[in-house]
Amino acid sequence: MDIFKGHQLIALDTCVWIYHFENHPIYSLWTKPILQAISGGQCSAVMSEVSLLEILVQPLRLGLSETVANYQLLLDNFPNLLIYPVTRQVTLTAASLRANYGLRTPDALILATGMVQGATLMVTNDIDWKRVPKIQVVCLNDLLAHG
Repeated sequence: MDIFKGHQLIALDTCVWIYHFENHPIYSLWTKPILQAISGGQCSAVMSEVSLLEILVQPLRLGLSETVANYQLLLDNFPNLLIYPVTRQVTLTAASLRANYGLRTPDALILATGMVQGATLMVTNDIDWKRVPKIQVVCLNDLLAHG
C-alpha cells in the first residue's frame, strides 16, 4: 500500500481493529488491505494495550465471551504486530501530548505508544491527532477521500 511507503513501523489506533472486526461497510475497505499489508510483512505494526481494552469493552458488555477470546487470540497471534504495554516512558510521552495538544488520556496513551516504539506513521480516524507534529498521522477518512 502506498501509505506505508517509507514506513517500516506503523502504529494502529483502536478504530482500525473495531472497523475491521465489525466489517464496517465503509472503513473495512481500507482496514482489510492495511491489515493484510502488515500480516504480509510489508511493514510491522504496534498497538497499545489501551486499544485492547477499548476493543474488548463492547463484547464484554454484551456478554460475548467467545468473541472476547477470539479477539484476544487473533491480536496475540497477528503477524508483525506488537501489543505494547503502558510503560513509564509511554505515560510521560502521553502526559506531554495531553498538555501540549489537549488529547484525551486514552488517545494520548495510544499515540504515545506508537511514538515511543519508533513508529513513523499512525493510522486512525481522529483528525485531532494531526496536530501532533512528531509523527505522521493518516485518517481513514483521508484514504476514502483519495480513493
